[in-house]
Amino acid sequence: MIGSIKSTFKDSAIYGFGNIAVKLVGLVLIPIYTDKKYFSTEEFGIIGMLDVSGLVLLALLSFSLPQSFNRWFWDKEHKDNQKGIFFITFVSQIIVSLALCIILIPLAGTFSKTLFHSTDWTQTIILLTLASAIQGINNIISSLMRLQSRSMLYSITNIIKLVIVLILTLYFILAKKMGIEGIYLAQVIANSIYVLLLAGYTVKNCKIFFSWKVLREMNSYGFPLFIAGMAAVFLIVIDRFSLNSMSVLKSVALYTLAFKVSSVIKLVLVDSVKLAILPTFLKKMDSPDNKRFYSKILTYTSLVIMFAIVCVSLFSMEIIKLISTSKDLWGAIAVVPILSLAVFFSNMREVTIYGLHIAKKSRTVGSIVVVATIIGLALNILLIPRWDIAGAAVATLLSQAIYWLGCYLFAQKAFYVPYELKKMLILFIVGALFAFSSLFLNDLDLALRLTIKFFLVILFPFVIYIFNFYDRVEINAIKGFVQKWSVLRNLKNNLMSLKDIKDED
Repeated sequence: MIGSIKSTFKDSAIYGFGNIAVKLVGLVLIPIYTDKKYFSTEEFGIIGMLDVSGLVLLALLSFSLPQSFNRWFWDKEHKDNQKGIFFITFVSQIIVSLALCIILIPLAGTFSKTLFHSTDWTQTIILLTLASAIQGINNIISSLMRLQSRSMLYSITNIIKLVIVLILTLYFILAKKMGIEGIYLAQVIANSIYVLLLAGYTVKNCKIFFSWKVLREMNSYGFPLFIAGMAAVFLIVIDRFSLNSMSVLKSVALYTLAFKVSSVIKLVLVDSVKLAILPTFLKKMDSPDNKRFYSKILTYTSLVIMFAIVCVSLFSMEIIKLISTSKDLWGAIAVVPILSLAVFFSNMREVTIYGLHIAKKSRTVGSIVVVATIIGLALNILLIPRWDIAGAAVATLLSQAIYWLGCYLFAQKAFYVPYELKKMLILFIVGALFAFSSLFLNDLDLALRLTIKFFLVILFPFVIYIFNFYDRVEINAIKGFVQKWSVLRNLKNNLMSLKDIKDED
């Protein structure tokens, strides 16, 4: 089991490197997006709305094909036909993307009118639709790289794509003065280049294959996940849509900035772990130590993510002032701790939900997320008129907690895993206290404020130690890790040793 955990975290680190590049590109662009020379505060709110609309489009265009592909790729009946499974999935995704583009692009003006009470953004929405359609095709190729544990290829190609996005976005905004339209034109071009870069890899892993039986089985499995995926996306974006309809674009802009800062944790850590553990989780379905492996993955990832939540929350004011050139947006600081804590439940759900996937309970997943989304909508309607962006943030935190709880309860019935919930409770309570303490420190002088915040970051792991969070074997492992990596002259050998980490079958 130790080998599996090390292999998972090694791949997580590589995926994390790629995801850090994603977030770095986003952070580099935020000063441009918030600079009033290029975009008004309201236009930054429009960018936020278009971004979340892109998430909805991508979920619609993907049609849950990546999830079905992930499940069938390792299915015992098709293990000798993985290239055929990839081919049928890849071709299906191309057909779905083309069909939905034909349907959605003529409606771009209607969408613009509905979202922004104007048809001025019709062309931008067309570009957003095209970018999402190509991204749906990219996702199938990316899924194959993850299933084959090609983490390095995945990261390198994604970094190349992101560099292209960054360069083209800056060119279109700064040189061509294209405004918001330039952002999504850059994405169309970069996503297209990504497909071309991996054309050889894609063809190499294809074998012409078609089976109505397999396609029906995949669609039967995937359709509930499609409904669940759509509902899950709405659960993520409903806060912005609710703010857009019940408040003003400035509130959307403030919330968007806070969400971008807090989502660093999800993108760099939660999504990286998700990308790395999926193949291992499915491969270990029948292993004798699988349940302990699943339990420890939740414990260790939750610890790392809560530490990140504490860091981001404590330094949220410094981060936002550094990346945002507009003082009008500094009010976003107040909701960063709330949105960051929502990521904690997001990670717990991502891990515990695999019990339902292993048991092929995709319909249950769909039902849970639909209920959580309805509750999330109700919470937004209830809280936004009272607390504005704080209400949206609290609604997000509560709905993510409810989503995790539903997944946990049903997954345990289908596939019981002895998760260490007492440790999760310790992490959340202590982490929340540390995260919210930032709101009481932000009025202090800079030197004193930074000193206290750094002290709290260092203190956090010791506080949870007091509450017996660590097992004896974990304490010994931490000591060994510190001893190994603290000797700088052995750094090269230690890095080289990472190459030898192998997964245990």
